[in-house]
Amino acid sequence: MNLENILITGASGLVGLPLVKKLLNENNLIIGIDPVFNQVNSQNYRHFGGSFSNIEDIFSLLKEYRISKVIHAGGVSGPMLLNQNPDLIIENNVNFTMRLIEASRLYKKINRFIFCSSISAYGSLDKNNITESYRFAPENLYGATKAACDLLLKRYFLEYGLDIISLRFSTIYGQKRSTSCFINDIITSTLKNKELTLPFKSDLCWPYIYVEDVVSCIEACLFFNKEHFFDYNVSGPDFPSYKKIIEEINLYFDCLQVNFSGYNSFKERKLFSINKIKNDINWEPEYSIQKGIKDYISKLNSD
Repeated sequence: MNLENILITGASGLVGLPLVKKLLNENNLIIGIDPVFNQVNSQNYRHFGGSFSNIEDIFSLLKEYRISKVIHAGGVSGPMLLNQNPDLIIENNVNFTMRLIEASRLYKKINRFIFCSSISAYGSLDKNNITESYRFAPENLYGATKAACDLLLKRYFLEYGLDIISLRFSTIYGQKRSTSCFINDIITSTLKNKELTLPFKSDLCWPYIYVEDVVSCIEACLFFNKEHFFDYNVSGPDFPSYKKIIEEINLYFDCLQVNFSGYNSFKERKLFSINKIKNDINWEPEYSIQKGIKDYISKLNSD
């Protein structure tokens, strides 16, 4: 593998930080952008906390560090954030993305651009095994920003020839997640010895993916050197019910105080198909809900 100079946005986040560490281990030069500074200490890492509010500043950064690949994992990271400030969601998720891709187009030396999109771009998934051709119908502003960027970046892929891969991730869980996620909520409430009532029935199934699978997928796509499509669905290998999730977490704690509601307060999402990325990129997830929770708890205990 040739060493690369890689720009990673969201470099202190749930996905960005383990990506920084993983790619640094391969002696690449990593440039991180994130308003939150991380604790990465390496001569091959540079961190920038600025807002990069214009294309020229991003272009200068790409040029100064001779960036060859971009992983765009930054932005507002879920529909639970900044709902009273929609302008900030649009600024972080849409406007910054467009400055980043336009600077990449002008720079002309980016040979792979990975965009971390989301299952939220689809909105309600009421069918099993839907493919990447399924219509976008986001049900919140966050999902709308992901759908908008997905559509805009596809035009850059088709009309300007930029090498872009959009990865539409299902719900990501992992120890370092700072925003709300029911797996994280269950574990956190248990550690604090607090009772938790979940707003759905125990048989509700949800499409989760463990952060280690997200990192391995991005890395596989980053260095894939054959012909590829623009967009790929990405999820875990199983489709667990919350009853199953509770059973797995309960193996590691003495007294879970978790209750379920008698009804589902939101629509169930079916599991979409990941056959396209399996066939094209030769990648598939390794972390079942059992393996993911085991690794999650292990890392939690080692801190």
